[in-house]
Amino acid sequence: MNEKNYFYHGSISSNITELKALSLLHDENKKVLYLTDNIPYALFYIWDGKHNNYDRKFVTSWIKNGIAYYEELFPMQLEIFYKGVSGYLYCVKKIPNILPVNKNDSMYYSEKNISIDCAVYIPDIYSKLMEYEALGKFKLLRFNEQPLEKQNELIGKSVDIILKSNFFKNDEPKLNFYKKYFPTAWERAVLLCGKS
Repeated sequence: MNEKNYFYHGSISSNITELKALSLLHDENKKVLYLTDNIPYALFYIWDGKHNNYDRKFVTSWIKNGIAYYEELFPMQLEIFYKGVSGYLYCVKKIPNILPVNKNDSMYYSEKNISIDCAVYIPDIYSKLMEYEALGKFKLLRFNEQPLEKQNELIGKSVDIILKSNFFKNDEPKLNFYKKYFPTAWERAVLLCGKS
């Protein structure tokens, strides 16, 4: 398989024969299918809701100059979310009706459903990402390797999200997710507003 001839889509689901345009296009009210030409970036979207106790994807990544970046917002985030998780990298041939997403490097979309050309089973997403890191095709910004000032800045962003949402009082799954994975940010938010 020549990687340059394909776009990719990561999924936990098996036996997909057609990728469907079900997501909303950024800043527009139309349904699209998102794709990328960057394999590590596609792997981030193989999200296991059971493994992570959260059905919504939580991906803190981007692509710059052809390299996928993942920024951890808490210690060992990537390993916690992806080690032991398996899934599929779905490949579709590059065709003219797949368009670039504005201001998003290596991101594309289709307004139509697209048939799968091939699928690659990935037995452990974390291990595969570590292979790409060793090849220089992926950069992991590890929380524990950041200076203390940057760690506090990252925690502060999570504190802001918790406070702005009023502790996710109308969203129990998100509340449980943040309490589990962001305990330091949660405790700081509680202290700031005097909640018990």
